[in-house]
Amino acid sequence: MYLSIGCKGLGYLTPTSRTELARSRNRKRRNLALSRMTNARKVALACLLTLSHSSASIASVVDSAFERYAVEGRERRFINGLVYGVIRWQKQLDWVLDQFINPRFQLDARHRNILRLGAFQLLHLDGIPAHAAIFETVQLAASPPRSRKGRKTAGFINAVLRSVQREGATLAYPQLETNPAEHIAFSLSYPTWLVQRWLEARGVSWTLAFCRASNQIAPLALRVNTRLTKREDVCRSLAASGIVATASEIAPDGVTFGNRAMTAFDAAGEKTLKDILTREDIYVQDESAMLVPYLLTPADAKFIVDLCASPGGKTTHLAHLMENPAGKIVAVDVSAAKIALLKKNCRRVGAQNVATRVMDATKADLRFIRSADAVLIDAPCSGFGTLRRHPDIRWNKTLKQVRALSEIQYSLLKNAARHIKPGGILVYSTCSIEPMENEAVIQRFLANHPMWVVENAQQFLPDVPPSIITPQGFVQTFPHEHGVDGAFAARLRRIPANK
Repeated sequence: MYLSIGCKGLGYLTPTSRTELARSRNRKRRNLALSRMTNARKVALACLLTLSHSSASIASVVDSAFERYAVEGRERRFINGLVYGVIRWQKQLDWVLDQFINPRFQLDARHRNILRLGAFQLLHLDGIPAHAAIFETVQLAASPPRSRKGRKTAGFINAVLRSVQREGATLAYPQLETNPAEHIAFSLSYPTWLVQRWLEARGVSWTLAFCRASNQIAPLALRVNTRLTKREDVCRSLAASGIVATASEIAPDGVTFGNRAMTAFDAAGEKTLKDILTREDIYVQDESAMLVPYLLTPADAKFIVDLCASPGGKTTHLAHLMENPAGKIVAVDVSAAKIALLKKNCRRVGAQNVATRVMDATKADLRFIRSADAVLIDAPCSGFGTLRRHPDIRWNKTLKQVRALSEIQYSLLKNAARHIKPGGILVYSTCSIEPMENEAVIQRFLANHPMWVVENAQQFLPDVPPSIITPQGFVQTFPHEHGVDGAFAARLRRIPANK
Protein backbone atom coordinates (compact mmCIF):
# COMPACT_ATOMS: atom_id res chain seq x y z
CA MET A 1 0.00 0.00 0.00
CA TYR A 2 1.31 3.42 -0.99
CA LEU A 3 0.40 6.58 0.87
CA SER A 4 -0.59 9.77 -0.90
CA ILE A 5 0.24 12.92 1.03
CA GLY A 6 -0.60 16.28 -0.45
CA CYS A 7 -0.83 14.79 -3.92
CA LYS A 8 -2.71 17.72 -5.36
CA GLY A 9 -0.24 20.22 -3.99
CA LEU A 10 2.79 18.20 -5.06
CA GLY A 11 1.41 17.72 -8.59
CA TYR A 12 1.79 13.94 -8.74
CA LEU A 13 -0.24 10.83 -7.89
CA THR A 14 0.82 7.63 -6.21
CA PRO A 15 -0.09 4.28 -7.86
CA THR A 16 -3.00 3.81 -5.44
CA SER A 17 -4.44 7.27 -6.04
CA ARG A 18 -4.04 6.85 -9.83
CA THR A 19 -6.04 3.64 -9.74
CA GLU A 20 -8.76 5.15 -7.55
CA LEU A 21 -8.93 8.25 -9.77
CA ALA A 22 -9.25 6.08 -12.90
CA ARG A 23 -12.02 4.07 -11.26
CA SER A 24 -13.76 7.26 -10.22
CA ARG A 25 -13.55 8.65 -13.74
CA ASN A 26 -14.87 5.42 -15.21
CA ARG A 27 -17.77 5.46 -12.74
CA LYS A 28 -18.57 9.05 -13.71
CA ARG A 29 -18.45 8.19 -17.42
CA ARG A 30 -20.70 5.16 -16.88
CA ASN A 31 -23.10 7.19 -14.76
CA LEU A 32 -23.15 9.98 -17.34
CA ALA A 33 -23.78 7.51 -20.18
CA LEU A 34 -26.43 5.78 -18.06
CA SER A 35 -28.07 9.11 -17.30
CA ARG A 36 -28.11 10.06 -20.97
CA MET A 37 -29.58 6.74 -22.05
CA THR A 38 -32.16 6.95 -19.26
CA ASN A 39 -33.06 10.41 -20.49
CA ALA A 40 -33.26 9.05 -24.05
CA ARG A 41 -35.71 6.37 -22.90
CA LYS A 42 -37.83 9.04 -21.21
CA VAL A 43 -37.97 11.03 -24.44
CA ALA A 44 -38.81 7.87 -26.41
CA LEU A 45 -41.62 7.10 -23.96
CA ALA A 46 -42.97 10.64 -24.34
CA CYS A 47 -43.03 10.16 -28.13
CA LEU A 48 -44.82 6.80 -27.83
CA LEU A 49 -47.44 8.28 -25.49
CA THR A 50 -48.08 11.11 -27.96
CA LEU A 51 -48.47 8.61 -30.79
CA SER A 52 -50.86 6.49 -28.75
CA HIS A 53 -53.46 9.29 -28.61
CA SER A 54 -52.63 11.28 -31.75
CA SER A 55 -52.94 10.86 -35.50
CA ALA A 56 -49.64 12.68 -36.06
CA SER A 57 -46.96 10.92 -38.07
CA ILE A 58 -44.09 9.24 -36.27
CA ALA A 59 -41.56 11.49 -38.02
CA SER A 60 -43.28 14.70 -36.90
CA VAL A 61 -43.57 13.50 -33.29
CA VAL A 62 -39.88 12.53 -33.09
CA ASP A 63 -38.75 15.77 -34.75
CA SER A 64 -40.87 17.78 -32.31
CA ALA A 65 -39.32 15.92 -29.37
CA PHE A 66 -35.82 16.73 -30.60
CA GLU A 67 -36.78 20.40 -30.58
CA ARG A 68 -38.14 20.24 -27.02
CA TYR A 69 -35.50 18.13 -25.29
CA ALA A 70 -31.75 18.68 -25.06
CA VAL A 71 -30.44 15.48 -26.62
CA GLU A 72 -27.20 14.91 -28.54
CA GLY A 73 -26.50 13.04 -31.75
CA ARG A 74 -25.95 9.61 -30.21
CA GLU A 75 -29.00 9.98 -27.97
CA ARG A 76 -31.06 11.12 -30.95
CA ARG A 77 -30.18 7.98 -32.87
CA PHE A 78 -31.07 5.86 -29.84
CA ILE A 79 -34.41 7.63 -29.38
CA ASN A 80 -35.15 7.31 -33.08
CA GLY A 81 -34.34 3.60 -32.99
CA LEU A 82 -36.51 3.01 -29.92
CA VAL A 83 -39.57 4.89 -31.18
CA TYR A 84 -39.50 3.52 -34.72
CA GLY A 85 -38.67 0.04 -33.44
CA VAL A 86 -41.48 -0.10 -30.89
CA ILE A 87 -44.01 1.18 -33.43
CA ARG A 88 -42.78 -1.24 -36.09
CA TRP A 89 -42.94 -4.29 -33.79
CA GLN A 90 -45.92 -3.15 -31.71
CA LYS A 91 -48.23 -6.08 -32.42
CA GLN A 92 -45.53 -8.67 -31.88
CA LEU A 93 -44.43 -6.99 -28.64
CA ASP A 94 -48.00 -6.91 -27.32
CA TRP A 95 -48.50 -10.58 -28.21
CA VAL A 96 -45.31 -11.57 -26.37
CA LEU A 97 -46.11 -9.42 -23.34
CA ASP A 98 -49.65 -10.78 -23.13
CA GLN A 99 -48.26 -14.27 -22.61
CA PHE A 100 -46.98 -13.09 -19.22
CA ILE A 101 -49.79 -10.77 -18.11
CA ASN A 102 -53.09 -11.91 -16.64
CA PRO A 103 -55.75 -11.07 -19.25
CA ARG A 104 -57.91 -9.53 -16.51
CA PHE A 105 -55.15 -6.99 -15.80
CA GLN A 106 -55.81 -3.72 -17.66
CA LEU A 107 -52.71 -1.73 -18.58
CA ASP A 108 -52.92 2.01 -19.17
CA ALA A 109 -51.13 3.57 -22.15
CA ARG A 110 -48.10 4.63 -20.11
CA HIS A 111 -47.32 1.23 -18.63
CA ARG A 112 -48.14 -0.60 -21.87
CA ASN A 113 -45.59 1.57 -23.68
CA ILE A 114 -43.00 1.14 -20.92
CA LEU A 115 -43.35 -2.62 -21.30
CA ARG A 116 -43.13 -2.33 -25.09
CA LEU A 117 -39.91 -0.34 -24.74
CA GLY A 118 -38.40 -3.00 -22.49
CA ALA A 119 -39.56 -5.93 -24.63
CA PHE A 120 -38.27 -4.28 -27.81
CA GLN A 121 -34.80 -3.88 -26.30
CA LEU A 122 -34.77 -7.49 -25.12
CA LEU A 123 -36.04 -9.02 -28.36
CA HIS A 124 -34.57 -6.77 -31.04
CA LEU A 125 -31.53 -4.82 -29.77
CA ASP A 126 -28.35 -6.88 -29.49
CA GLY A 127 -26.11 -4.05 -28.27
CA ILE A 128 -27.83 -3.52 -24.90
CA PRO A 129 -27.25 -6.03 -22.07
CA ALA A 130 -30.53 -7.53 -20.86
CA HIS A 131 -29.96 -6.50 -17.23
CA ALA A 132 -29.36 -2.87 -18.29
CA ALA A 133 -32.42 -2.82 -20.56
CA ILE A 134 -34.62 -4.17 -17.76
CA PHE A 135 -33.20 -1.94 -15.02
CA GLU A 136 -33.46 1.27 -17.06
CA THR A 137 -36.97 0.44 -18.27
CA VAL A 138 -38.13 -0.29 -14.72
CA GLN A 139 -36.88 3.16 -13.68
CA LEU A 140 -39.41 4.68 -16.07
CA ALA A 141 -42.20 3.04 -14.09
CA ALA A 142 -40.87 3.67 -10.58
CA SER A 143 -42.47 7.08 -10.12
CA PRO A 144 -42.69 8.22 -7.42
CA PRO A 145 -39.86 5.81 -6.52
CA ARG A 146 -40.37 5.69 -2.75
CA SER A 147 -44.14 5.29 -2.80
CA ARG A 148 -45.78 1.92 -2.25
CA LYS A 149 -47.58 2.21 -5.58
CA GLY A 150 -44.34 3.11 -7.37
CA ARG A 151 -42.51 0.11 -5.89
CA LYS A 152 -45.40 -2.21 -6.72
CA THR A 153 -45.59 -1.00 -10.33
CA ALA A 154 -41.82 -1.27 -10.74
CA GLY A 155 -41.95 -4.81 -9.38
CA PHE A 156 -44.66 -5.77 -11.86
CA ILE A 157 -42.72 -4.29 -14.83
CA ASN A 158 -39.54 -6.03 -13.66
CA ALA A 159 -41.29 -9.43 -13.33
CA VAL A 160 -42.87 -9.25 -16.78
CA LEU A 161 -39.62 -8.21 -18.47
CA ARG A 162 -37.67 -10.95 -16.66
CA SER A 163 -40.14 -13.43 -18.10
CA VAL A 164 -39.70 -11.95 -21.58
CA GLN A 165 -35.93 -12.22 -21.16
CA ARG A 166 -36.15 -15.91 -20.24
CA GLU A 167 -38.89 -17.11 -22.58
CA GLY A 168 -39.84 -14.40 -25.06
CA ALA A 169 -37.62 -15.57 -27.92
CA THR A 170 -38.83 -19.19 -27.68
CA LEU A 171 -42.60 -18.63 -27.68
CA ALA A 172 -44.56 -20.52 -30.36
CA TYR A 173 -46.60 -18.34 -32.69
CA PRO A 174 -49.69 -19.70 -34.46
CA GLN A 175 -48.61 -22.19 -37.12
CA LEU A 176 -47.90 -20.80 -40.59
CA GLU A 177 -49.36 -23.89 -42.26
CA THR A 178 -52.68 -23.83 -40.42
CA ASN A 179 -53.12 -20.12 -39.68
CA PRO A 180 -50.87 -18.05 -41.96
CA ALA A 181 -52.66 -14.74 -41.31
CA GLU A 182 -52.16 -14.82 -37.54
CA HIS A 183 -48.67 -16.31 -37.82
CA ILE A 184 -47.50 -13.41 -40.00
CA ALA A 185 -49.54 -10.78 -38.14
CA PHE A 186 -48.08 -11.71 -34.72
CA SER A 187 -44.56 -12.81 -35.64
CA LEU A 188 -43.87 -9.96 -38.09
CA SER A 189 -46.18 -7.34 -36.53
CA TYR A 190 -48.83 -6.37 -39.07
CA PRO A 191 -52.61 -5.80 -38.83
CA THR A 192 -54.38 -9.11 -39.41
CA TRP A 193 -56.81 -7.59 -41.93
CA LEU A 194 -53.93 -6.34 -44.05
CA VAL A 195 -52.06 -9.64 -43.94
CA GLN A 196 -55.24 -11.49 -44.89
CA ARG A 197 -55.70 -9.13 -47.82
CA TRP A 198 -52.18 -9.73 -49.11
CA LEU A 199 -52.50 -13.49 -48.64
CA GLU A 200 -55.68 -13.59 -50.72
CA ALA A 201 -54.22 -11.43 -53.49
CA ARG A 202 -50.62 -12.69 -53.68
CA GLY A 203 -50.16 -15.85 -51.60
CA VAL A 204 -48.08 -16.91 -48.59
CA SER A 205 -44.58 -16.72 -50.09
CA TRP A 206 -45.04 -13.20 -51.44
CA THR A 207 -46.66 -11.96 -48.21
CA LEU A 208 -43.91 -13.39 -46.02
CA ALA A 209 -41.17 -11.92 -48.20
CA PHE A 210 -42.84 -8.51 -48.44
CA CYS A 211 -43.52 -8.28 -44.68
CA ARG A 212 -39.97 -9.29 -43.80
CA ALA A 213 -38.47 -6.77 -46.22
CA SER A 214 -40.82 -4.01 -45.06
CA ASN A 215 -39.59 -4.49 -41.48
CA GLN A 216 -36.03 -3.68 -42.51
CA ILE A 217 -34.73 -0.15 -42.10
CA ALA A 218 -34.57 1.41 -45.57
CA PRO A 219 -31.13 2.52 -46.75
CA LEU A 220 -30.49 6.12 -47.65
CA ALA A 221 -30.64 7.07 -51.33
CA LEU A 222 -29.94 10.38 -53.03
CA ARG A 223 -30.92 11.82 -56.40
CA VAL A 224 -28.22 13.80 -58.14
CA ASN A 225 -29.07 17.25 -59.49
CA THR A 226 -27.83 16.67 -63.04
CA ARG A 227 -28.10 20.38 -63.82
CA LEU A 228 -25.19 20.97 -61.47
CA THR A 229 -23.07 17.83 -61.34
CA LYS A 230 -22.64 14.16 -62.27
CA ARG A 231 -23.16 11.02 -60.21
CA GLU A 232 -19.48 10.11 -60.23
CA ASP A 233 -18.56 13.57 -58.93
CA VAL A 234 -21.05 13.25 -56.06
CA CYS A 235 -19.67 9.81 -55.20
CA ARG A 236 -16.12 11.22 -55.17
CA SER A 237 -17.07 14.15 -52.94
CA LEU A 238 -18.82 11.82 -50.48
CA ALA A 239 -15.79 9.53 -50.48
CA ALA A 240 -13.70 12.52 -49.42
CA SER A 241 -15.85 12.62 -46.26
CA GLY A 242 -15.23 8.91 -45.69
CA ILE A 243 -18.65 7.85 -47.04
CA VAL A 244 -18.76 5.21 -49.76
CA ALA A 245 -21.62 5.73 -52.22
CA THR A 246 -22.40 3.81 -55.40
CA ALA A 247 -24.46 4.53 -58.50
CA SER A 248 -27.99 3.09 -58.34
CA GLU A 249 -28.66 0.03 -60.49
CA ILE A 250 -32.29 1.11 -60.90
CA ALA A 251 -32.48 4.91 -61.09
CA PRO A 252 -30.39 6.78 -63.69
CA ASP A 253 -29.76 9.70 -61.33
CA GLY A 254 -29.60 7.74 -58.07
CA VAL A 255 -26.83 7.20 -55.52
CA THR A 256 -27.16 4.55 -52.82
CA PHE A 257 -25.38 3.67 -49.58
CA GLY A 258 -24.68 0.39 -47.83
CA ASN A 259 -24.56 -0.35 -44.11
CA ARG A 260 -20.88 0.53 -43.85
CA ALA A 261 -21.58 3.93 -45.38
CA MET A 262 -24.26 4.55 -42.75
CA THR A 263 -21.70 3.84 -40.04
CA ALA A 264 -19.52 6.47 -41.69
CA PHE A 265 -22.45 8.89 -41.61
CA ASP A 266 -22.68 8.32 -37.85
CA ALA A 267 -18.96 8.97 -37.47
CA ALA A 268 -19.19 12.12 -39.58
CA GLY A 269 -21.31 13.81 -36.95
CA GLU A 270 -24.55 15.76 -37.02
CA LYS A 271 -23.15 18.90 -38.67
CA THR A 272 -21.33 17.01 -41.42
CA LEU A 273 -24.40 14.89 -42.09
CA LYS A 274 -26.62 17.99 -42.25
CA ASP A 275 -24.17 19.69 -44.60
CA ILE A 276 -24.23 16.69 -46.92
CA LEU A 277 -28.00 16.25 -46.96
CA THR A 278 -28.73 19.94 -47.59
CA ARG A 279 -26.41 20.33 -50.57
CA GLU A 280 -28.08 21.82 -53.64
CA ASP A 281 -26.68 19.13 -55.94
CA ILE A 282 -28.50 16.23 -54.21
CA TYR A 283 -32.02 15.43 -53.03
CA VAL A 284 -32.87 12.66 -50.55
CA GLN A 285 -35.34 10.37 -52.32
CA ASP A 286 -36.08 6.67 -52.74
CA GLU A 287 -34.94 5.14 -56.01
CA SER A 288 -38.47 4.05 -56.93
CA ALA A 289 -39.64 7.69 -56.92
CA MET A 290 -36.80 8.66 -59.25
CA LEU A 291 -38.26 6.53 -62.06
CA VAL A 292 -41.57 8.36 -62.41
CA PRO A 293 -40.42 11.67 -63.99
CA TYR A 294 -38.88 9.82 -66.95
CA LEU A 295 -42.37 8.64 -67.95
CA LEU A 296 -43.30 12.26 -68.72
CA THR A 297 -40.40 12.57 -71.23
CA PRO A 298 -39.48 15.95 -69.70
CA ALA A 299 -36.50 16.52 -71.99
CA ASP A 300 -38.90 17.12 -74.90
CA ALA A 301 -41.55 19.07 -72.97
CA LYS A 302 -42.23 22.80 -72.92
CA PHE A 303 -44.95 22.77 -70.27
CA ILE A 304 -45.54 20.19 -67.51
CA VAL A 305 -48.12 20.24 -64.72
CA ASP A 306 -47.67 18.38 -61.41
CA LEU A 307 -51.09 18.22 -59.74
CA CYS A 308 -50.09 16.71 -56.34
CA ALA A 309 -46.65 18.22 -56.09
CA SER A 310 -45.61 18.69 -52.44
CA PRO A 311 -43.02 18.20 -51.01
CA GLY A 312 -41.40 18.54 -54.43
CA GLY A 313 -39.24 15.49 -55.06
CA LYS A 314 -40.70 14.70 -58.47
CA THR A 315 -41.28 18.38 -59.31
CA THR A 316 -37.63 19.28 -58.81
CA HIS A 317 -36.55 16.17 -60.69
CA LEU A 318 -38.70 17.19 -63.67
CA ALA A 319 -37.20 20.68 -63.51
CA HIS A 320 -33.69 19.26 -63.68
CA LEU A 321 -34.55 16.93 -66.58
CA MET A 322 -36.20 19.62 -68.73
CA GLU A 323 -33.78 20.53 -71.50
CA ASN A 324 -35.90 23.33 -72.97
CA PRO A 325 -34.48 26.63 -71.55
CA ALA A 326 -37.95 28.17 -71.73
CA GLY A 327 -39.64 25.10 -70.27
CA LYS A 328 -42.10 25.66 -67.45
CA ILE A 329 -43.60 23.56 -64.67
CA VAL A 330 -46.73 24.43 -62.72
CA ALA A 331 -46.85 22.67 -59.34
CA VAL A 332 -50.25 22.33 -57.66
CA ASP A 333 -51.29 21.19 -54.18
CA VAL A 334 -54.26 21.58 -51.84
CA SER A 335 -52.85 23.92 -49.17
CA ALA A 336 -50.61 26.94 -48.79
CA ALA A 337 -48.48 25.00 -46.26
CA LYS A 338 -47.78 22.24 -48.78
CA ILE A 339 -46.88 24.77 -51.45
CA ALA A 340 -44.60 26.62 -49.02
CA LEU A 341 -42.67 23.40 -48.39
CA LEU A 342 -42.42 22.76 -52.13
CA LYS A 343 -41.11 26.28 -52.76
CA LYS A 344 -38.46 25.81 -50.06
CA ASN A 345 -37.23 22.60 -51.69
CA CYS A 346 -37.26 24.21 -55.14
CA ARG A 347 -35.10 27.07 -53.87
CA ARG A 348 -32.62 24.71 -52.22
CA VAL A 349 -31.91 22.74 -55.41
CA GLY A 350 -32.20 25.64 -57.82
CA ALA A 351 -35.42 24.58 -59.60
CA GLN A 352 -36.19 28.04 -60.97
CA ASN A 353 -38.69 27.13 -63.70
CA VAL A 354 -41.46 26.11 -61.26
CA ALA A 355 -44.61 28.17 -60.72
CA THR A 356 -47.15 27.17 -58.06
CA ARG A 357 -50.91 27.15 -57.48
CA VAL A 358 -52.99 26.23 -54.43
CA MET A 359 -56.04 24.21 -55.45
CA ASP A 360 -57.82 20.89 -54.96
CA ALA A 361 -57.24 19.08 -58.25
CA THR A 362 -60.13 16.67 -57.66
CA LYS A 363 -62.68 19.43 -58.29
CA ALA A 364 -60.92 22.64 -59.33
CA ASP A 365 -61.20 24.15 -62.80
CA LEU A 366 -58.12 22.75 -64.54
CA ARG A 367 -58.53 24.43 -67.92
CA PHE A 368 -55.04 25.91 -67.56
CA ILE A 369 -53.54 22.44 -68.28
CA ARG A 370 -54.93 22.34 -71.83
CA SER A 371 -51.63 23.42 -73.32
CA ALA A 372 -49.53 21.07 -71.18
CA ASP A 373 -47.39 18.46 -72.89
CA ALA A 374 -47.60 16.19 -69.86
CA VAL A 375 -49.43 16.05 -66.52
CA LEU A 376 -48.31 14.15 -63.43
CA ILE A 377 -50.71 12.90 -60.77
CA ASP A 378 -48.61 11.56 -57.90
CA ALA A 379 -51.77 10.67 -56.04
CA PRO A 380 -52.38 10.62 -52.28
CA CYS A 381 -52.39 6.96 -51.28
CA SER A 382 -52.10 4.49 -48.39
CA GLY A 383 -48.30 4.53 -48.57
CA PHE A 384 -48.10 0.78 -47.97
CA GLY A 385 -45.07 0.64 -50.23
CA THR A 386 -43.11 2.81 -47.77
CA LEU A 387 -43.52 0.74 -44.58
CA ARG A 388 -39.74 0.50 -44.19
CA ARG A 389 -39.60 4.27 -43.68
CA HIS A 390 -43.04 4.83 -42.14
CA PRO A 391 -43.89 1.85 -39.91
CA ASP A 392 -46.79 3.70 -38.29
CA ILE A 393 -48.78 3.61 -41.55
CA ARG A 394 -49.72 -0.03 -40.98
CA TRP A 395 -51.63 0.91 -37.81
CA ASN A 396 -53.13 4.17 -39.10
CA LYS A 397 -54.92 2.96 -42.23
CA THR A 398 -58.14 0.95 -42.59
CA LEU A 399 -59.73 -0.80 -45.55
CA LYS A 400 -62.43 1.90 -45.56
CA GLN A 401 -59.74 4.57 -45.89
CA VAL A 402 -58.03 2.71 -48.75
CA ARG A 403 -61.35 2.53 -50.59
CA ALA A 404 -61.90 6.26 -50.02
CA LEU A 405 -58.41 6.97 -51.37
CA SER A 406 -59.16 5.01 -54.54
CA GLU A 407 -62.15 7.29 -55.13
CA ILE A 408 -59.96 10.37 -54.70
CA GLN A 409 -57.41 8.89 -57.07
CA TYR A 410 -60.04 8.23 -59.72
CA SER A 411 -61.46 11.76 -59.28
CA LEU A 412 -58.00 13.23 -59.90
CA LEU A 413 -57.61 11.24 -63.11
CA LYS A 414 -61.12 12.04 -64.33
CA ASN A 415 -60.87 15.78 -63.64
CA ALA A 416 -57.47 16.13 -65.29
CA ALA A 417 -58.25 13.95 -68.33
CA ARG A 418 -61.08 16.15 -69.60
CA HIS A 419 -58.68 19.08 -70.05
CA ILE A 420 -55.63 17.34 -71.51
CA LYS A 421 -55.07 17.99 -75.20
CA PRO A 422 -55.18 15.19 -77.80
CA GLY A 423 -51.80 13.48 -77.85
CA GLY A 424 -51.09 14.74 -74.34
CA ILE A 425 -49.51 12.55 -71.66
CA LEU A 426 -50.97 11.76 -68.23
CA VAL A 427 -48.77 9.89 -65.73
CA TYR A 428 -50.40 8.39 -62.63
CA SER A 429 -48.24 7.20 -59.72
CA THR A 430 -48.52 6.08 -56.10
CA CYS A 431 -46.23 4.78 -53.35
CA SER A 432 -48.64 1.91 -52.75
CA ILE A 433 -48.58 -1.81 -53.54
CA GLU A 434 -52.38 -2.10 -53.33
CA PRO A 435 -54.06 -3.12 -56.64
CA MET A 436 -57.15 -1.20 -55.48
CA GLU A 437 -55.10 2.01 -55.66
CA ASN A 438 -53.09 1.08 -58.73
CA GLU A 439 -54.23 -1.26 -61.52
CA ALA A 440 -57.89 -1.08 -60.50
CA VAL A 441 -57.92 2.72 -60.69
CA ILE A 442 -56.32 2.67 -64.16
CA GLN A 443 -58.66 -0.06 -65.42
CA ARG A 444 -61.69 1.87 -64.20
CA PHE A 445 -60.41 5.02 -65.85
CA LEU A 446 -59.75 3.31 -69.20
CA ALA A 447 -63.18 1.65 -69.16
CA ASN A 448 -64.84 5.07 -68.83
CA HIS A 449 -62.43 6.99 -71.08
CA PRO A 450 -61.99 5.04 -74.32
CA MET A 451 -59.88 7.80 -75.91
CA TRP A 452 -56.99 6.95 -73.58
CA VAL A 453 -54.39 4.17 -73.90
CA VAL A 454 -51.53 2.82 -71.79
CA GLU A 455 -48.03 3.27 -73.19
CA ASN A 456 -45.52 0.67 -72.03
CA ALA A 457 -43.13 2.14 -69.46
CA GLN A 458 -40.28 0.03 -70.83
CA GLN A 459 -39.92 2.49 -73.75
CA PHE A 460 -39.04 5.28 -71.34
CA LEU A 461 -37.06 3.25 -68.78
CA PRO A 462 -35.07 0.90 -71.03
CA ASP A 463 -32.35 0.16 -68.48
CA VAL A 464 -34.41 -0.84 -65.43
CA PRO A 465 -34.60 -4.53 -64.45
CA PRO A 466 -37.33 -6.23 -66.52
CA SER A 467 -39.21 -7.33 -63.39
CA ILE A 468 -40.03 -3.69 -62.63
CA ILE A 469 -42.28 -3.46 -65.72
CA THR A 470 -45.54 -5.44 -65.47
CA PRO A 471 -47.10 -7.30 -68.43
CA GLN A 472 -49.56 -4.38 -68.77
CA GLY A 473 -46.67 -1.93 -69.14
CA PHE A 474 -46.90 -0.38 -65.66
CA VAL A 475 -44.02 0.33 -63.28
CA GLN A 476 -44.33 -1.71 -60.06
CA THR A 477 -41.55 -2.06 -57.49
CA PHE A 478 -41.44 -4.06 -54.26
CA PRO A 479 -38.89 -3.89 -51.41
CA HIS A 480 -38.34 -7.66 -51.31
CA GLU A 481 -37.81 -7.93 -55.08
CA HIS A 482 -35.98 -4.73 -55.96
CA GLY A 483 -34.58 -3.39 -52.66
CA VAL A 484 -36.54 -0.12 -53.01
CA ASP A 485 -39.88 1.19 -51.77
CA GLY A 486 -43.06 -0.23 -53.24
CA ALA A 487 -44.34 2.10 -55.96
CA PHE A 488 -46.60 2.11 -59.04
CA ALA A 489 -46.76 4.27 -62.16
CA ALA A 490 -48.67 4.24 -65.45
CA ARG A 491 -48.16 6.38 -68.56
CA LEU A 492 -51.36 7.20 -70.43
CA ARG A 493 -51.81 9.03 -73.74
CA ARG A 494 -54.92 10.72 -75.08
CA ILE A 495 -55.56 9.47 -78.61
CA PRO A 496 -56.10 12.26 -81.17
CA ALA A 497 -59.73 12.36 -82.38
CA ASN A 498 -58.84 11.51 -85.98
CA LYS A 499 -57.28 8.17 -85.07
